[in-house]
Parts: sequence; C-alpha cells; structure tokens
Amino acid sequence: MKIVVIGAGIGGLQSARVLAEGGHDVVVYEKSSKGNISYDWRDDVEYNVFDELNIPIPEDSHRVQNVSFLAPYSDKPLFVYQDEDKMEWGVYRHTFGDMLATRAEEKGAKVVYDTVVEKLIIDGDAVKGVVINGEEILCDLVIDCSGMDSKFRASLPECMGITKRANDDEAFNVYRAHFNKREGEKEPEKYRRLVYLKPEGALGISWVVCEPDGTENVLIGRIGSLPQEEIDSSLKMLREAHPIIGDDVVYGGRRARIPIRYPLLKMVAKGYVAIGDSAFMTIPLIGSGIACSLRAGLFLGEEINKANSVSIETLWKYQVRYYQNVAKEHFLIDCVKRKILVADNYDIKYVIESGFITEDDIKMLTGGEGGKMSAKAIFTKLRLALKKLPFIMSVLGALLKGVGAMNKAKNIPTEYDEKKIARWVAKLERVFE
Repeated sequence: MKIVVIGAGIGGLQSARVLAEGGHDVVVYEKSSKGNISYDWRDDVEYNVFDELNIPIPEDSHRVQNVSFLAPYSDKPLFVYQDEDKMEWGVYRHTFGDMLATRAEEKGAKVVYDTVVEKLIIDGDAVKGVVINGEEILCDLVIDCSGMDSKFRASLPECMGITKRANDDEAFNVYRAHFNKREGEKEPEKYRRLVYLKPEGALGISWVVCEPDGTENVLIGRIGSLPQEEIDSSLKMLREAHPIIGDDVVYGGRRARIPIRYPLLKMVAKGYVAIGDSAFMTIPLIGSGIACSLRAGLFLGEEINKANSVSIETLWKYQVRYYQNVAKEHFLIDCVKRKILVADNYDIKYVIESGFITEDDIKMLTGGEGGKMSAKAIFTKLRLALKKLPFIMSVLGALLKGVGAMNKAKNIPTEYDEKKIARWVAKLERVFE
C-alpha cells in the first residue's frame, strides 16, 4: 500500500518507520530543509517512553531540573523534588526529529524535504491523495502530521465528522527562546526550573529554566492571543526576577501554537488519519505531547501492519487503542484546566502558599513517589479548605466532571459503527459545552 505522511512531525515519523518496516511504500513530505524540521528548542519527554518504544535517547539530551511552581502575585515557590531516574529527558527538537527521520529511512521510508503539500484530493467521503506542485499523487492513506492548525483537516467534508478547528481557549500561543547567561550573575542554587502560574493574572504560564548547555530557557505562553507587547513586558518582568537572563538569543526565539485540549473525538476517516498536534495529542494542562505522539505512531503502524489494510475499520482500531491507552486521562486533565483558567488568582495563591497543596500532592498527581496522606495531613487540609470552601468545592466539582468525561472517553465504541460513534461523540461534546 502507498502511504503519504504530511509533515515530518514526531508521530508521523514514528508511524512511517513502523509502516515501512511492514513493507508499505511510505513517503514523508516535509516543508522544511533537512536538519531544520520541528522546533528550534528543547522539550521535555516522559522519562520511560524511550525504553518502552525502544527509541535511543539523543546524545545531546539531559535529565531536566526539579520544578518549582509560583502562584499569581506570589514570591513563595512550591519546590517539587523528583528522583533523578524519574525525571523527564530534555531533548533538542531538531536533533530528535533528525534521528526519527533517519530511523524511518533505515526501514525503507522516503523523507522528501523542502516540499510543500498544497491540498488533499477528496472524492466524496474519502481522501484519495495529495497535490504537490500541481501534480496529483494518489495513495491509499494520508497521515496528517501538519500541526494544530492543519489546513488539510480544515478542508475535510462535514460528512467525515472530524473537528476542523480548535477554539481560541483551546490554543496555547507561545514564545520560546534560549538566551545567553549574563556574565557576573550567579545561577540559583534551588529554583533552577521555575514555572509561573498565571503570571500577574494573565491566562497562561511563563517559565525560566537554567539549562546544562549554558542557556536560559524562557517560555511565555498565553491562552488565546499573545501580542508582541505582551512578550516584551513579560521578558522585562522575567529579567528583573532573573538577572541571569541575557539579551542574546542563542537558539529558538520564535512563536508557536499548540493545542491544550482533549484529543480529536474522531481522528480517522476513509483514507485519512490525523496524528500529533493535528489530532490535538497534547496534555491539556502542560502542552507537550511528544510521548503521546510516539505511542500513537506505533499504534497506527501496528494496526495497519496487522490487518494489512487501511480500511476505516482498521483505522478506527488505531483510535480505540490510542484512547484506551493514552487519551482517556486527558479528559480529566482538561476539565481541571478549564476550572483553573477561570479561578480567582488569589484563590490559587492561597492553596499553594497556605500548604493546602504540598510537594507530596504534586508528586502523587504526576506519578512520583509522594507518600501516603496521614490523618494529620488530612485534618490540616480540611482546616485550610474552610477558608476557601467555595473554590475548593468548585475544583472538586471539576474533578468529578473530569472523572465522568474520562469514563465516557474510555467507553469508546470498539468497532466502527457510525451511529454508535456519533452518540459517543455527542456525549463527550456535551461535557465541554
């Protein structure tokens, strides 16, 4: 079978490798030049995904720093210690993308750089191929790995039932740059990876990370829009708080848009599959979806190889596997994220500064080695909760809503049945209305 992958993204390259290994004719079309695919910065990747999927850790990677969280209008960070073997890996995206492309080519896939796919070839309710430089290239399956704002997904007919665009409050607009370290300034001994939650009340986060490669990793991210004046004012604030941030951009220094919402409720159609950011495969609260995309690429390739088919029934099995193994928890996280976004900033400050949320709580939520909660700790939390009871109750309500959404997602129809799928989609859409 002939398979076209649009974009040399993480999930697309992973699926290309698995499919080529299965004997399929796979071509990846990437608009960027060789050596420049993906983003020009570092991202954190789940620590155990490399062993799980038998992927080498890129040589220029490193274990990330312990993270600290700072509430709005606060000067008391919450430091969270993690054992080194549980820490994520910080990978340079260009290097990682090149490695995945090479691994795909070693199995027989072809990666074509400096090539822009213009549009899909659509015939009724099926995708039949792509158009490049005015030439029609027919294929059995198109894997869309072109990002959150995929023009290809947006061009699909309504009958396919695939969401065309994310809402503004489901998009995270970010500025990422690695700056030089200012001479004469000392690095912090403890808060080397500091995340600002809703800085100065803004809808989003900022962070400053002291990287082992001698750079200061700065992110400014906002829900909805991120005008240049917001970047400038945020950089000024961060430099005042962290004088070590220099004026020169070593690498990065660009904008991006990533989804921070639950994944596509329907990510497959006849002849078409969305993967990676194009399928909103990120973690709604924190964004990075590299591990999610890697697993999705494996699932897609294995299901097609096993069936030796790209029928809609086979593609649906890929979506079911992804939902049951990865995506279902993201619905819970999304419900909590939406509550935090509309929460009063001083309520957030209280629950962090008062000790209502502790280091052990964060470690338990993120899968760390947090201890069991003692009777004394439970009593302390109840006492502290009384001072912000409406807020605490609203968060508990969001958690319960999220558990319900997670259970609905987990009960995805296991066989391709359009009527059953439509009912399942409708149930989940009502959760987020």
